[in-house]
Amino acid sequence: MSGQEWRLALTPHGLPGRLIAFDGVDGSGKTTTTRLTRAFLRSRGAVVRGFKLPSRELKRTAWFVRYNADPLGAGRTGDVDPVAMCSMVLGDRLLTVRRTILPLLRAGHTVVADRYLFTPLGELLVHGLTPRERSVVEPLVSCFPRPDLAVFTDVTADQAMARVRSRPAEADDALPPEVYVRRVAAFRALAESNEGVLLDTSLGVRETFRLLTPRLTARLP
Repeated sequence: MSGQEWRLALTPHGLPGRLIAFDGVDGSGKTTTTRLTRAFLRSRGAVVRGFKLPSRELKRTAWFVRYNADPLGAGRTGDVDPVAMCSMVLGDRLLTVRRTILPLLRAGHTVVADRYLFTPLGELLVHGLTPRERSVVEPLVSCFPRPDLAVFTDVTADQAMARVRSRPAEADDALPPEVYVRRVAAFRALAESNEGVLLDTSLGVRETFRLLTPRLTARLP
């Protein structure tokens, strides 16, 4: 099942606030872009809250750590089932959405979410997706509000890998290039099929944000 076929059944939240979601492969510039976005929106008078998903509690679980170390290997051996993993990380995100994000939107605030629901769905596409697996995940997906703006930070797999390995703490990153290639393809497919903004961050920080600014301005409360 290709990402192009997966148009998500998301309903607008209908609240006075704005929900802006960022997704993309590690090394694609999400952190920098979300930080600039929060600063820009605040400079225009918006009350902004940022969230980085999933929760810290989930990130510390043994299966999450195992998967991050070797996504393809964990899936092949059955150490981590991709559909079960997707369901768990979606549930973790949904708890944050209902407990914290929706009340902020009701209050008219702007929420900037780093790694919204598209990230676990992209991870599922990395492993392939059967119609049956899709039918398992989609009811949970439909519980999420549609973001007012979905941004997918984008670079090539080689660029993403080089950026990750340039970080001092991740210089020995052992993920094979295939993981990056599959993740980049999955996010591009999800962006295309869900009216997302595919933002080429290889253009440099200044030019990248110049391209994004009009879309952010259009969504100011």
